[in-house]
Amino acid sequence: MEITKKIFWTEAMKGGTVMGLVAAALQLTRVSLALGGWMSILSLVLFILLTYGFTRRIAGMADAREGFPYGRCMGFVLAMMLFTGVIFGFASALINNFLIKEAVTEAIDLQMATMQDLLPQAQFDMVYDALYSAMFNPLVLVICYVIGYFIQGGIIGLFTSAMAQRQPDPLAGNDDRDDNGTGHE
Repeated sequence: MEITKKIFWTEAMKGGTVMGLVAAALQLTRVSLALGGWMSILSLVLFILLTYGFTRRIAGMADAREGFPYGRCMGFVLAMMLFTGVIFGFASALINNFLIKEAVTEAIDLQMATMQDLLPQAQFDMVYDALYSAMFNPLVLVICYVIGYFIQGGIIGLFTSAMAQRQPDPLAGNDDRDDNGTGHE
């Protein structure tokens, strides 16, 4: 089948939405249960597997003659990362504002405590207020996570796209005819 723009963006939206929701669920679990490094490793492995799986899926949908080469795979991964960042950003805003507000506030206080002696009080107050409002602002979180997922997904996509790509086969169109020149059913 030919991968049209509509199919491309629909599949990117589906993949990005699933990845964003899974990442948000893992993040909520990690923060709520105070799980450490192994949860971060699990999240990364799951992220890589999902990126590969969704990219391989759309590559498999492509017409054999057209293929789904490396560049299109990378474009697809980056399109998915756009949706992943948006979904994860909004989910993080909801999580930060309603479910773990105290934990986020404690983390901000802990980070800012290390900077207390490095900045004048007026500058410290300004940085504290900016960081505090940013951690609860949906627009800021979405923008930050979109940029972050573009970088993370781009790096991971370099490798997963190489594995998921489907090279065009110029002879693929001849397979649907038998020896008499009539089509199969």
